[in-house]
Amino acid sequence: MNNHTHLPHENQTNILGCPECGTAVRAIANIGEMADCPTCGRNLIRIEKNPYLLPMLYAITALAVLMPVSFGFFMSVRMPAVAERLTLPGMMHALLQQDYSFLANSMFILTFATPLFFLILLLYVLGAFIQNKNRPFLLPAARWLFRLKQWLMVDIFAVSSLVALIKIRVYAEVGFGLSFYAIFIYALILFRLSQSITPNWLFSKASQLSKHKVYIHNQSDTTFCHRCFFKQSKYNHRCSICGTFILSKRNNSLTLSTAFLLAAIICYIPANLLPMMITSDPTVTVTSQIFDGVLTLWRNKDYLVAVIIFTASIAVPLLKIVGMIVLLLSAKFRLPQKISAHKLSLLHRFIELVGRWSMIDIFVTIILMAAFSTPIAKVTAGSATIYFTLVVVLTMLSTYFFDTRILWQKEREKQ
Repeated sequence: MNNHTHLPHENQTNILGCPECGTAVRAIANIGEMADCPTCGRNLIRIEKNPYLLPMLYAITALAVLMPVSFGFFMSVRMPAVAERLTLPGMMHALLQQDYSFLANSMFILTFATPLFFLILLLYVLGAFIQNKNRPFLLPAARWLFRLKQWLMVDIFAVSSLVALIKIRVYAEVGFGLSFYAIFIYALILFRLSQSITPNWLFSKASQLSKHKVYIHNQSDTTFCHRCFFKQSKYNHRCSICGTFILSKRNNSLTLSTAFLLAAIICYIPANLLPMMITSDPTVTVTSQIFDGVLTLWRNKDYLVAVIIFTASIAVPLLKIVGMIVLLLSAKFRLPQKISAHKLSLLHRFIELVGRWSMIDIFVTIILMAAFSTPIAKVTAGSATIYFTLVVVLTMLSTYFFDTRILWQKEREKQ
């Protein structure tokens, strides 16, 4: 007997609008299956083999692992006559003591608060699904799940700790605690958990339990929400299911995306010109910009770290800015002669995928500041860290607000 036969709506059949190209598709998916758009290949529905219990198990396990991550010993750094014992809360406290509240808040929000809130909301929503009962604020909880999903950066912090470790070992002996190993397990669970839930499936279940209905008086005046993919009246200001702005009311999509991109370009200039990191000892103080740090690593034959920092801190931000300029110009004026809407959509997917990984350099700086905070060896953050963090956030928002369906509309008009 199937483990979930007591739960309704195990199969899902819907008329959906592809969020990437706008094609209306009759999508059918059963448990353990997925449905893709036949035009652009974008995934529309993916239902896990155990769509309720498996994500619930992941979430509970993640919360259990969060305890040693948050309160366990992370790393010890030993130098002659000096030893530092690091914990993740201790890192944030040290940043606050040094008046780097912006970095401390960024670390807290992206690696602690957002993942914790995400897990609590997910347990709340899945609990309603398993009990087959409506709960207060069920749809808003589902909405916030997908707003928070792209801001989970535990995996980026875990990779950053490996990059920082290579730098630390040049000057000190390093020991590892339970928290160091647990954060990689935590990151893997969160990654798998975020992949196990898809917006259309989740909003479908939530709307069914809340007995939410979409009323459309005239079928010719309909559109599709590009977040939950459900049919809506184009006269609605927001999607009645997931709360996203409807395309017909979202003519400011290009304006918002352009505004965030211009702000990112403005911040990108001081992020590269101002110092990112200041290293000092009793004899000398060295101020380095982003590119200076890459060159120093390369000269010291730390080729892998140099490539990682160059890719995350220089190549990826520049690629995001150039890529978004291409997308915005194509959407505003016309598509390039030899580039199809499909290729431009793939470019948007790539920018969306790699955008948050630029935070590696910020997290590496935070870890180095905690590791070297003595008069013998001290690392402090330069003013470029603030501008660089803003570049990452602003480019992510620019990507988020860009609507790729505009590109496909232009291609259809051209044809």
